[in-house]
Amino acid sequence: MRRTIDIIVIVALLAAGVLVWLGQQRPPDRYLDDIRARGALRVGIDPTYPPFESVRDGQVVGHDVDLAGAIAADLGVEVEVKTLALDTLYDALAGGNVDVLVSALPFVYERQKEVRYSVPYYQAGQVVAVLPDSLIRSAAALEGRAVGVELGSNADTEARRLARTTMPRMQVRSTYHSGDEALDALVRGEVDAAVTDNTSAQAYLRAHPGAVEVLSPPLTDEPYVVAMPARASGLAGQINATIERLRASGELARMVGGEAP
Repeated sequence: MRRTIDIIVIVALLAAGVLVWLGQQRPPDRYLDDIRARGALRVGIDPTYPPFESVRDGQVVGHDVDLAGAIAADLGVEVEVKTLALDTLYDALAGGNVDVLVSALPFVYERQKEVRYSVPYYQAGQVVAVLPDSLIRSAAALEGRAVGVELGSNADTEARRLARTTMPRMQVRSTYHSGDEALDALVRGEVDAAVTDNTSAQAYLRAHPGAVEVLSPPLTDEPYVVAMPARASGLAGQINATIERLRASGELARMVGGEAP
């Protein structure tokens, strides 16, 4: 009798253990399964933001298209780009017209109930650019220096915030009409440093290799992320794995023209 009771207890414990193990397993991601069954990843893109996305000879090209292609390849499916207006991207995702959004999108905290975001793949924040031989090696060294910015830009706002809060002797010169003009002024020696967004700084470096140096870390944190429905947990894991693989190999930095300063 006692042996029978012992066996029942053991069986009960094993059953409980199995139930706990099952409870810890993630349910399959049907969203990801549907993409694989379809054989294509439908990617929503607003093609009006070069170099991340633009139309050339009737084809959508750019950094985000390359990233979407890498994600689709790792999933074992084709990539299907759907061009959308910027203000319709999230509606298309919610309506099931696209599977993901890869369109230089910033992380939006308020959307997290409906949208799941990937890990960041690009840092688009405001950065400090200096000449390669400059003694300025960090933002803290801008005190007492002349800093060029585009008038009315986010760089202008950030530079003035620094001057107002921590660097009262920093001279903000906002007579420039673009980030490129501020960087040109830096190269000509009119200012000691320039503040602009990382996308503009990296584009300038591609056009003028070695002309300036972008300091790290950026002044502001403005990551670009991939967006998908909140329920797409398995897909998110796959996309994050692709981004981290590309980051580790250095391919991400080459793909998006300078992943981060």
